[in-house]
Amino acid sequence: MMYTKMSSQWLLWTFGAFLLALTVDAQLSTTFYSSSCRNLTARVDEIIRGHIRRDRTLAPSLLRLHFHDCFVRGCDASVLLNSPRGAQGEKDAIGNKDSLRGFEIIDDVKTKIEAMCPGVVSCADLLALSARDSMRAFGNITWSVPLGRRDGTVTSASEANSDLPPPFGTFSSLSAIFRRKGLTVKDMVILSGACLFLREALY
Repeated sequence: MMYTKMSSQWLLWTFGAFLLALTVDAQLSTTFYSSSCRNLTARVDEIIRGHIRRDRTLAPSLLRLHFHDCFVRGCDASVLLNSPRGAQGEKDAIGNKDSLRGFEIIDDVKTKIEAMCPGVVSCADLLALSARDSMRAFGNITWSVPLGRRDGTVTSASEANSDLPPPFGTFSSLSAIFRRKGLTVKDMVILSGACLFLREALY
């Protein structure tokens, strides 16, 4: 039990540090929508809790979706964009295609929040809130989510293939990728620890 609790705390701290490293220059605030969409956080939490009650496996999937979004171009929801005509977007990247799930959950959140606050809340913020709330509903793991992100308009499979940690990367190549994001080797092990392919990089 103690190991699980400490592991969760380390994951929380590391993921929070990861997001901070990617958004340190942005003017974000937890009260960004306090006047323009007053019940935003409570409503998102309610929607996500409903989905997690029906399918608990969605919680890690939404966290992974958020992680993959943030690792490429920052937390701008570019991973949600469909591939442009004649090109491949982030959804088609090697680490994302036929692997990421939870897109329909974010679509549902977006639809319901749009009905409440039309044209106000970015998809990037909704994805960030959904990932946090899914973990809170799943295992009471939570963190503060600064809001005010703008949605990205560029999505590139080649960029995602370059930025995302490959499943069969060597220890040196993986640590270099995480280092470019301001993360340490310890952070890399914590964030990648559940990946079976990590063993190939370590041994």
